[in-house]
Amino acid sequence: TKDVNKYKVDVVKKKLNLINKDIKIKTYKKKANVKNLNNIIKKYDIIVDGTDNFESKFLINKFSFKLKKILIVGAISKFEGHIFTFDFSSKKSPCLKCFYQSVPSDDILNCETEGILGSTANIVGAIQANEVIKKILNIGKDLKSSIFILDLLNLNFRKVFFKKRKKCIC
Repeated sequence: TKDVNKYKVDVVKKKLNLINKDIKIKTYKKKANVKNLNNIIKKYDIIVDGTDNFESKFLINKFSFKLKKILIVGAISKFEGHIFTFDFSSKKSPCLKCFYQSVPSDDILNCETEGILGSTANIVGAIQANEVIKKILNIGKDLKSSIFILDLLNLNFRKVFFKKRKKCIC
């Protein structure tokens, strides 16, 4: 409760610096948009998306594709989580639009109305972090061309392969 009404980036930076004072953290107190994403994304090799709306996710997808980055997407709603890994340096990689095809309506999937659970966010974030580590170390299997779906209410987990759509922008 002590962090209510504070910027998430400030809270996270402070907590991470308590864990490791030598870590370098660059924060952006900006809403992701067409004007700023290109300049932000071009500075990094791996982009990890934890935004809470599909408009931002699709914009991050667009610029990650344009700049040939690795994009690791996490999405959550209640007890369900989805994790994607896209490697846009490969021309064979599908993108977020290949899976969703169009931006889902905020009426259907909306964190404010659907709600999220901290435990679901923790697990999805941990899997995203694990995907980053595997990419950096170039080890293990990744989620390339797949979505990892977690149903934490019923303890069902599945990995679903999907292909690049022929008419997709990617």
